Amino acid sequence: MQTILSYNYLHIIRMSRHLLLTLLCICMLTGNSLAQISADANRVDSTKYSTDSIANDPIFIYYSDPRGFNTSGTLTATVPDSTNLTFNWYKYNERTSAFDIKLKTETADRQSVQEDCTQGGYKVAVSNANNTWDTAFYAWIFQNEFNVSGINVYNSTCEIMELRTTMAYDEEFEYFDRVSGEKLTFFNEKINNLKYQWESTPKGGDIPSVRNPSFKAPTKPTIYRLSVSNAYGETRTKKLEIEEGDHNGDGNLYLKAVKAAFSVYRDYVPENETDSSGQAPLAVQFSDSSENATEWCWYFYKQLDRRRFEVDSLLCDSVNLQIPEPLIYTMPNQKYGYDVALCVKGPVYMQNGVENQCHDRLLKEEYINVDSSFIAKKSDIPNAFTPGGANPKFVFQDESMPRSIRSFSIKIYNRWGLKIYSYEDNNGSWDGWDGETIGFGAAPAGVYYYTIVAEGWNNETFRRNGYVHLFRQK
Repeated sequence: MQTILSYNYLHIIRMSRHLLLTLLCICMLTGNSLAQISADANRVDSTKYSTDSIANDPIFIYYSDPRGFNTSGTLTATVPDSTNLTFNWYKYNERTSAFDIKLKTETADRQSVQEDCTQGGYKVAVSNANNTWDTAFYAWIFQNEFNVSGINVYNSTCEIMELRTTMAYDEEFEYFDRVSGEKLTFFNEKINNLKYQWESTPKGGDIPSVRNPSFKAPTKPTIYRLSVSNAYGETRTKKLEIEEGDHNGDGNLYLKAVKAAFSVYRDYVPENETDSSGQAPLAVQFSDSSENATEWCWYFYKQLDRRRFEVDSLLCDSVNLQIPEPLIYTMPNQKYGYDVALCVKGPVYMQNGVENQCHDRLLKEEYINVDSSFIAKKSDIPNAFTPGGANPKFVFQDESMPRSIRSFSIKIYNRWGLKIYSYEDNNGSWDGWDGETIGFGAAPAGVYYYTIVAEGWNNETFRRNGYVHLFRQK
């Protein structure tokens, strides 16, 4: 009777310990520090055995390092508050469908560690010194390769570039039912939740957040960086550097696209202006800022439907230089500006044994604007001034200064018709009459008669005449 009781007592102890370890396993899967088997894995999942009579075991998942090498695992079996334990470690044998590959035996208190664990199933049998109880823990290790091994130029045209990414990531792992030996498959549907993030230096156009993007072809050496993240926060990166002259081995350049760009340089043109304007003769220096260009061709003209009606030496001209000499525009615009176009070609590359070049064209319509020839109307010309006073000169107001004038002259007469002052120039830059005469000193206060004759660069003649009152301060 006592033997039966002892047996039942031991059986209850063993069943209680088995229940405790099962609960500890559940705690392990939820992150409790009392787990009976643990690992330094990137994450943990669980088996789904086909035999209902056995509890599921943890699957410890290790990701390969950024270089693509598999990371071995470390398993730790723990029995809290226990001493003088024997740990026997085994690995699963697919040929025998059993955990019969002996790894090691170790005597220790509370825990034992098995290092350098590769992919597969593991069992650790634990017993006390008196062999009054024993139990076993099970776990599986999945070495999941997660690596971006390369980025390559799949296609490069004058307009687009396509990249192809080579990588490994499957989230699929085979394990076996511990009772039936049935082969089972662990598969995580989050395998499709990978996120791709592209960056480029220097920054170009937007790159789609996909594995194999297609985007606007670059025109200068560029570094592309890819960051791939899975649903668990693991990230892998890779970069691709495209340099001048890089090609696919057949002479088909990667940097073949070209972009035409230019601006004008004038000391007094504000940076935020997009055109160049001023009075004739207007000298303009063009500045090329094209990207990846090896050939340039400039065109300076007015729009086609106006060429036959307006005459100018720049109606149609071509300059095959990167930076043309400064151009002088002499014909004022009556209504429209001058168009400027730049055509460029990129480096020569081979395609199917034939030489090719990418090209681009930029047309800026009404880009150069030459002020119309102008002399202020009589009503806008001052009719009084006071030398030494608030209005010391007889002069055009700022808003009515002559523009685009080829020749200018002004003559001033006293009331007896004697010419007392004259001035001439070839651009209308007269800075006014201060009341001094030609050989007679300061003109006395009174009324004087003036005549202005000017010719514009558009061959228009302007005539203005009238009276001006000269006052002297008392």
